[in-house]
Amino acid sequence: MLTWMAAFIFACSHIATNAIKYSVDDQICQLPIHLSFLSVYNPFCIYIIPINGIEFIYLKLIRYVKEMNKRATIVNILLRAKKELKMVFRVVILISVFLIFVFMRFMTSPPKYHFRIALTLIEISLVFVMIVLFKFTDPVRTSIMKRINRRLDIVVATII
Repeated sequence: MLTWMAAFIFACSHIATNAIKYSVDDQICQLPIHLSFLSVYNPFCIYIIPINGIEFIYLKLIRYVKEMNKRATIVNILLRAKKELKMVFRVVILISVFLIFVFMRFMTSPPKYHFRIALTLIEISLVFVMIVLFKFTDPVRTSIMKRINRRLDIVVATII
């Protein structure tokens, strides 16, 4: 319910200001790329508020892992907590780099067909992500290889 309310509140500002325009080059309705209230409001609601939540959790995890180091704990639990901490740190770094690109759009004007170019690059990167997942994640690799190499068990009725 909270998600629906947040989505409705987020969309109301776009509808009230009539800011969404149709881009003929990209054949898509989107917010024009220029400095305005909505171009600051969007990244704030979509990225900055959730990132602050992730960073808050990250800081709590750091404190928790440091407290675990002070106490006598099982080594496996400590190593797992450190791996999770490293994963959250990487997520924060990735999203922070993405935010830099979001704010760079105010300093440059996009080329014609920029949406199509971005979509093509995203599709290509998804192929590489799938290849990396297949290569470095054993459960995914074994599951796919099972499906590829699956024998067909054929049951044949015999007449005696």
